[in-house]
Amino acid sequence: MNKNDFEYKSLAYIILIGYSFNLLFSWIGFFCNPGSGSQILHYQIGNAFAISASVMVGRYIGLRGQQVAASAYILLSITHGISLAALSSSGINPDRGVTMAMPMIPALIFMFWCSLYPMWLRVLSLVPCLLFALVYVNVKTGESYFGWALYSGYATLQVIELIWGVYIFIDWKRNISVRT
Repeated sequence: MNKNDFEYKSLAYIILIGYSFNLLFSWIGFFCNPGSGSQILHYQIGNAFAISASVMVGRYIGLRGQQVAASAYILLSITHGISLAALSSSGINPDRGVTMAMPMIPALIFMFWCSLYPMWLRVLSLVPCLLFALVYVNVKTGESYFGWALYSGYATLQVIELIWGVYIFIDWKRNISVRT
């Protein structure tokens, strides 16, 4: 295995690990005391893994010639960065948190260009858009940031990202078998 093969293989594994750990740490944080240091730390670690995985997917997708979708993953990395920025030692900042919908919605819409995913998965990617748009409207109208729409939006996004990781891994395996 040469360096290029090793790097290409590493992308597939880093993506799966990153999205898996995002899901794991975020869900552990969900079960911690709300607003506690432990919850914030778990959410921060999860976001860091999601940022890393999204950047790596952008690279992988770009190498596969899917430039619009690769750019969408840059927006998704920014989305996770905003989510991370909403977390501080003093708690979660709802005003900052809701702004993650701004880059997320176009990012998930641009996923329609990614032919590595089946159409059902591309359509399913619109669900977090709707949920986070609802969270945005709720906060802007004075309602609570925390609620079923927020939790469902994060859970849906994290599961979709993990499914993307599986499809990328399958694509990588298929490409490896073609090369050998």
